[in-house]
Amino acid sequence: MREAIKNIVFGETLVPQEFTLGLPDPQTEITVWLHGAGAPIDITHRHSMVCAAPLTICVGFATEHLPNEADLSRMKLSLCRRHGPKQVLGEVGLKSKAKISRDKATFVLFEPRSSKNFCLSKARLWTHYLLHAYRQRRHDNTNGIKMTFLERRATMVLFIRPHPIVLVSVGSEESGNIFPMNLFGELGDGYFGFALRTERVAGELVENAGRTALSCMPLSQGFIAYQLANNHTKRSIDWAQLPFLTKVSAEFSIPVPDFALRVRELDICEVHSIGSHRFFLARTRRDQVLSEAPAFSSIHGFYQSWRLRQIEERKKERKVSLAGDAMNKRGRYRSETIKHIQK
Repeated sequence: MREAIKNIVFGETLVPQEFTLGLPDPQTEITVWLHGAGAPIDITHRHSMVCAAPLTICVGFATEHLPNEADLSRMKLSLCRRHGPKQVLGEVGLKSKAKISRDKATFVLFEPRSSKNFCLSKARLWTHYLLHAYRQRRHDNTNGIKMTFLERRATMVLFIRPHPIVLVSVGSEESGNIFPMNLFGELGDGYFGFALRTERVAGELVENAGRTALSCMPLSQGFIAYQLANNHTKRSIDWAQLPFLTKVSAEFSIPVPDFALRVRELDICEVHSIGSHRFFLARTRRDQVLSEAPAFSSIHGFYQSWRLRQIEERKKERKVSLAGDAMNKRGRYRSETIKHIQK
């Protein structure tokens, strides 16, 4: 009876909100456009999430092309399918809150002022919102991050764009750490932004080191990201105890996974504490692509539901993709067990 009610209310749209799968890096499905200052600007590779609470987004501009204050206060992001009819799948209205200037670039920090999601019908969307609110009330899985309803909805839209899940390495072969991350993005002109939780040790380690290496993972190794989640709270690890082999990065000699598809080595330029996260503004020292295999990535479940509707044999594909997502997350249960034992 319970399953029957679920099928009636949600149809085929009840999938995990964080949905994992293998996709090319850089992703080729979604283009992100910035509206509000003349012709729309393609910022697919010029923006990054900065913080969850308050939800903050960074967009990089060449200073000479920076919009005026009036335009910055009423800008809008639209996320569109890159191919075919270029359908708009989501929109986030923006209001500027701060600026970071460096060299000939200006990085504008925005907060959301509105959000629209077109992946599902309005009826299905609000049904999911109610379920989400119910689950949050019963079990808070945000680890202490308090987001408004608007911030949650805007985050759902932002994760329509596929995000690789990377492993962040810091330190040396003698002393260091490695942990997963998915809040990051290119900001243009060689700049790169990423965010780590303010109260966790991982961010402090990266800030003190002043440099780091980010490794994209193949889909087959994605479960390891969840196994390493507890490393966010550790000052150092024993590299020999990792469930995979490592090698040193080409530029900084930082240990990285032997299976890495792509390794970005970054110099940290500035660090800003913004609400729940530290925001790192960095410059890319070396970006080495080692394989073209699909990268372990995440998208929002609403977008996955939209993707499945475009497939003729969607029921079969839905079953296969759900099984794949569950396999990818098998490391999560090990991580949660370890956390329980440590308590």
